[in-house]
Amino acid sequence: MNERKKLPLTRRAFMAKSACSAMGLTGMVNTLAHMKLMQGALANNSGSLGDYKALVVLFLFGAKDANNFLMPGLLHPSRSNYDTHRGVLALPTGGDNPTHSIVASNLASDPSAPAGAEFFELHPSLPDVKTLFDGGDLSIAANVGTLVVPTKASNYDAVTLPPQLFSHSDQQNQWQSSLPDKPFQSGWCGRIADILHPQNAGSEISMSVSLSGINDIQAGLTQVSPQYSITNAGAITLNGYGNKYANALTNSQDKTSYRSNTSARRLKAFQDIMDYTHAHLFEESYNNVVRQARENEGYVDAALEEAGAWLHPNAVDSRGTAWSHIPATFLIQHGIDPSTVNSNSSSSLNVLPNLARQLLKIAQLIAGRRCLGNKRQLFFCSYGGHDTHQDQGGFSAGNGYVAGDLDTNMTVLNHALKAFNDCMHALEVRDAGQQDGFSYNDFLLASHSDFNRTLTPNGTIPGPSGSDHAWGTHVFTMGGDVKGGNVYGYYPDLDPAGVWSTPGSTRGRWIPTCSVEQFAAPLARWMNVGDPELSTIFPNLDRFSSPFGSSYNPTDYDSMLANPNMDYLDGI
Repeated sequence: MNERKKLPLTRRAFMAKSACSAMGLTGMVNTLAHMKLMQGALANNSGSLGDYKALVVLFLFGAKDANNFLMPGLLHPSRSNYDTHRGVLALPTGGDNPTHSIVASNLASDPSAPAGAEFFELHPSLPDVKTLFDGGDLSIAANVGTLVVPTKASNYDAVTLPPQLFSHSDQQNQWQSSLPDKPFQSGWCGRIADILHPQNAGSEISMSVSLSGINDIQAGLTQVSPQYSITNAGAITLNGYGNKYANALTNSQDKTSYRSNTSARRLKAFQDIMDYTHAHLFEESYNNVVRQARENEGYVDAALEEAGAWLHPNAVDSRGTAWSHIPATFLIQHGIDPSTVNSNSSSSLNVLPNLARQLLKIAQLIAGRRCLGNKRQLFFCSYGGHDTHQDQGGFSAGNGYVAGDLDTNMTVLNHALKAFNDCMHALEVRDAGQQDGFSYNDFLLASHSDFNRTLTPNGTIPGPSGSDHAWGTHVFTMGGDVKGGNVYGYYPDLDPAGVWSTPGSTRGRWIPTCSVEQFAAPLARWMNVGDPELSTIFPNLDRFSSPFGSSYNPTDYDSMLANPNMDYLDGI
């Protein structure tokens, strides 16, 4: 029984649910009408948020090979099928030897972990992620994917499946919308921003900030909190006026501090035009976007300056100047001595991988959060290059281990997650004793990816071989309220022709036992979205068993679908 079905249908819940359930099913006129209904529901969402919480969604574009991200260990019942069917992509188990050169040792597990959680291993390029897992900062959710309704091999041909099931672009879109059976209208993070915006008093910039360009997940049904995109260097500024308008302004945060030169006069003329109120709606809307962008620049720069004032205790550059804490932490984690870098600036950080620079900037914005004024923040970042049809890397008795693209991808992920997590712990120490100080429990980072990859390889030579598009994948969550050290959901038996796999294929495409909604709904509740509003954000959630307080029961497929084992967060 889904406990959420027992909730009383309040006026607010009825209006919100009605708005979302019909989105995309009718024409533009009806869509606009239902948006008005949703806005009416939002108007009833009063009150204010007292604490600070930041949710970071990391999308691994291209579909990471989850079968080698999380592997069955020596005592896991799926290990035999892994060794038999993974072919040249199979990595030997580390067994009980923690110094094994190929794979990490068995993951330590809390005694209360779901049965079998102690028998998993991580990819060998994830030693720091293993430490985060062992230390309780990170958990893994197994076999999650896009679903229209609960699906298993026996009803696979009778139920509605997500359209274009093995298409990158479609599945990326459906992970971000959580509504695979409806034309795209909005993303689930965008709908969270819609709901929480009225309570997010004092916000200076949008609740939704992207470090990876305009995306689907932060697109809302309304424009109350539109996504705001910045770069690894900070806010996007107007071109032609120098770094932070240095050629035109004496103070980048005061847009009226003009210098006495041509650049300043040109900037003033542009701003005067933008400040002019236009009767034409499209012209005025365009001006509002530019005005807001110029204001946001100041708030973001102020936040970055506040974060930059937090100095690392033992990191200086080649000139003896102290490095700010967050960039220094990322450099050190990536094996780069800050004293060898020429300057404490964004451009000097180009030595870091792109994912690291995105998470670095998010960490700085969290550290400087007071300047942004948000009680809730939704960040989006991404890391591509996971479409490993070839050159994935693998192992064979005759050739030994051949490193490939998956090793590189996992190394980048490993360092970036560890550095970001270290910064969050250090920020808690910095703010200790402050009334509005940051707590490690104030953030969560959750991963998404298009889908998994086939268990069976597409070749027989380690190195050039890779894997193809599949379905259910393994994602992770990191942060203070994560019940870390556990593997949630249900791990497949890894039989390519068994009940876990899509009928008609022997490649090992796992049918998800947990939907995107069931994985994401706990994140929304952690952000303080109430149960009535969950129906607005995830209108398909009632089709599945409740993820809240769910238990672990791997008896058979029906018992697993009734008990999704997604209770991976404290305090929700």
